[in-house]
Amino acid sequence: MNEHTLNILEFPKVISLIRGKCLTPFGASEVSGFVPMYDPTAIRQRQSEISQMKDIINFGTPFPLYRLEDCTEEIRQSTVEGIFLEPKQILTIGNLVSVSIEIERYDKDNRDNFPLIAEYLNKIRAFPELKTDIHKAIDETGEVKDTASRKLKEIRSELVAGRQKIINRLEQILGKQTKQAGWQDDIVTMRNERYVIGIPTSQYRGDMGILHDRSQSGATFYVEPQETVELNNRINMLYQEERQEIIRILKTLTTEIGRRAEALLENIRLIGKLDSFHAAGTFSNAIKGNRPTIIDRPDFDLRNVRHPLLIMQFTDAAKVVANNIALDDSRQGILITGPNTGGKTVALKTIGLSILMAQAGLHISADELSEVGIFEDIFADIGDEQSIELSLSTFSSHVRNIISGLNAASDKVLLLYDEIGAGTDPKEGAALAESIILHALDRGAKLIVTTHYSQLKTLAMEYPQIENASLEFDRQTFAPTYKLRLGLPGSSYAIEIAGRLGMPPSICTRASSLLGTGEKSLDSLIDSLEQELADLKKNQREREERLRNVEQLESLYKSQTEHLKKEVESEKKKALEETRSFLEQTRKDIERLVADIRTSGASDETVKKFHHQLRRGEDAVRRMLRESQPKVTPHTSFEKGDRVEIISLNQKGEISEMVGKDKARIKVGNVFTVVELRNLKKTDFQAESDFPRSSATSYQSEEEPAGTEIDLRGMTGDEAIEALERFLDQAIVSGLHHAYVIHGKGTGALRRKLTDYLKSHPDVASMRLGNWNEGGAGVTVIRLKG
Repeated sequence: MNEHTLNILEFPKVISLIRGKCLTPFGASEVSGFVPMYDPTAIRQRQSEISQMKDIINFGTPFPLYRLEDCTEEIRQSTVEGIFLEPKQILTIGNLVSVSIEIERYDKDNRDNFPLIAEYLNKIRAFPELKTDIHKAIDETGEVKDTASRKLKEIRSELVAGRQKIINRLEQILGKQTKQAGWQDDIVTMRNERYVIGIPTSQYRGDMGILHDRSQSGATFYVEPQETVELNNRINMLYQEERQEIIRILKTLTTEIGRRAEALLENIRLIGKLDSFHAAGTFSNAIKGNRPTIIDRPDFDLRNVRHPLLIMQFTDAAKVVANNIALDDSRQGILITGPNTGGKTVALKTIGLSILMAQAGLHISADELSEVGIFEDIFADIGDEQSIELSLSTFSSHVRNIISGLNAASDKVLLLYDEIGAGTDPKEGAALAESIILHALDRGAKLIVTTHYSQLKTLAMEYPQIENASLEFDRQTFAPTYKLRLGLPGSSYAIEIAGRLGMPPSICTRASSLLGTGEKSLDSLIDSLEQELADLKKNQREREERLRNVEQLESLYKSQTEHLKKEVESEKKKALEETRSFLEQTRKDIERLVADIRTSGASDETVKKFHHQLRRGEDAVRRMLRESQPKVTPHTSFEKGDRVEIISLNQKGEISEMVGKDKARIKVGNVFTVVELRNLKKTDFQAESDFPRSSATSYQSEEEPAGTEIDLRGMTGDEAIEALERFLDQAIVSGLHHAYVIHGKGTGALRRKLTDYLKSHPDVASMRLGNWNEGGAGVTVIRLKG
C-alpha cells in the first residue's frame, strides 16, 4: 500500500492511538507493525485474535498486563560471561518475570473460550524461583537488601557499629577542644570517604591528625584525628567487602537470568503480541468497532460505517453520522455530490480508512455485517496538496496524484478522488474529470469521486456501472445532515451556504440571477426529487410505525386468546370432573337406597329417607347452578320505587315496599312477591310497557315450573316449611290464586306445623282442609292474595 495513501487517509493516526493504549514497549512495537495485509488468512487470524482479546476485556477476568520497561538489551547482556547487571536493571527484569508468571497462570479453566489467545498463554514460561531470588536480593527502589546474603548482612551490621563507634569517638574529641571565638558547631562529617571533624583554621596544628580538606570559605580545616585512623581504615575495608559481596550477588543473579535469557526474550515477544491485541481490542471498544467479514473479491459493503477518528474526537459514536456504501461488480463507481461542508471528504476518508483498517486485521466502526475485500492498492487524492517547495500548484498536485492512480488502475485497485478536476477552468476541469472516470472504469478499477460539476451528475444515466450519491442538506436549517443518499445527485447549495455564512444578501441574490438556465433546471429537479424522497421517507416511517403497532396488537391478542382457550379448557375439565363426581355419588346413594327399600319392604321410613336424598340432590344441583351464574355485585341501597330485576326469575318489577333489612316486596305486573335483596339488581328500564300488565301472565323461575300443588309427605317439619316457602314464592309470581299442600294424614304433626306457618304467611288469604275428592284431611287448600 503506497505511503501517500496511508498518510492522506490518516492510517498512522489510528496506529498511534492504538499504540498509546499499550502497556508495554513490546506491545507498542508490535502495533507499529500493523499494516494492511493481502493474505486473507493472515487478516482473519489477527481479526480473531483481537476479537477474542476483546471478549476477554468485556466479559472475562481482568487480563494481567502492567506497565513494563524495555529490558530486552539487559537480558541479552546477561548472556555475556563475566559481566553483571546493576540492581535496577535486574529489578526491571524481575518485573517482567512477575508479569510472565501472572499471564502464564491466567484463567486456565476457560481457555477453550479463547483458543487463539490461549496458544500464546500456553507458550509463556514462568520462572517463580527467579522472581523469588530477585525480590529477595533487591528492594523496590533498586537497592540490594541486607538479606541478600548472610555475609552481606554481617558486613553491614559491622559497618553500622563501626560508624557509630567512630562518630562517638570524634564527638568526644570535639568535646575536649577548647572553644574560642570563631569556633563553629561541632561537626562530624566525611571527606575522601573518611570520617573527620571540623577545626577552625586559626586553631589547627600539624599534630592534630591528617588534613583532608578545607571549607570553601577557608575558615575550617577537616581533620582526621590520628586516633581514629584505624577505625576509618576498618570502615573502608568493610565498604570494600560489602562491594565485593554485592558484586558476587549481582553476578549470581545475572547468571541465573542469562540461563533463562532465550525463554525471557520469547516471553517478551509473546507479551508484546498479547499487549497489541489488548490495545486493539480496547480501541475497538472505544470506536464501537466490529469485525468485518473479509471476502476474496476486491469489493466492499460498509454498513453504518463511521469515521473512527471522529468518534475518538467526540468520544461518542452517536455524535457521528453513520452511512451505508458499497461497491461491487454491478456498481463499479460512485459519484458523490452535495453541498460544501456537507461531509463528502469525510465520507471518502471514512471508506478508505475503514478498508485499510480491515486489511490490517483491525476492527472497524461499522456493523458486523459489513464486508471488505482485498485491494492490492488504494490511491487517494484528497485535500489541497499545494507545495511551494516542489513548485506544485493545486491543480498540478491533484493531477500528479490522479496520474499515479490511473497508471496502476486495475480491477484490484480502489481510486478515491476528492473534487476531481478542480483547480482549473470549470469546463475543462469537468471534461477532464469525465474522461478520467471513464478511463478508470475501463481499466476495471473501483472508483469513488466527489465533485460539484453538474455535468458529471448525468453520467449515471449513460453508464449503469456508475451510481450517483449525495450528502443530504436540510433546506429548513440550511445545514448539512452528513447523511449519504445513494441513487440521487445533490446540489451544491453554494449560494445558500454563503448567505448562511454571512455573505451579503444582495450578492447572493445577484448570484442566483446569474445562474444559467441549465443549472437552475437541474437544481430545481434535484430539489423536487429531494422533496419527493423526503415525503416517501416520512410515509415509510409512518407505515412502519403502524405496522409495528399492528404486530404488537396481533401478538397481544394471540397471547390473550391462547390464555382464554386454556382457561376454558380448564373450566370444562373442572366442571366435567365435578359432574362426574356428583353423578357417581348420586348413583351410589340411589343404589344404597334401592337396597334399603328392598330390604325394608318399602317402609315409610325408607321412602322418607329416599325422598330426603332426592331433595339433597336437587339442592346440590341448584347450588351448582347458582355457582355457575355470573357474580352479582350486591346492591346495598334499594328503596321503594326502584326498578329491579329478580335475578333467579329473570323478571323485572318495581319495589312496592321494603320488608325488613334484607327483603323487598316486588310488583311484577299485577302480582306482588317478596324477594331477598341479594336476588335483586337495579335495572335501567323505564317504559311502563316493560311491566307485564295481564294478571294471566305467567312468571316462572328458571329452576322449575310452578304447579298448583306441592307434596310434602316424608319430609320433616323444617324441610317441609322450606320447600313450601319456595313453592309459595313461585306460585305468587306465577299468578296462582289457589294451591294444594299435600302433607298426608299420619299423626297430624306435619299438618299442624304447616298450618301454623301458613297462618303467618302474608300472601295467604285463607286455607281449609281438602274435600273428600281433594284428598280430605291429607291436603290443605290455600287461597292466595291476588
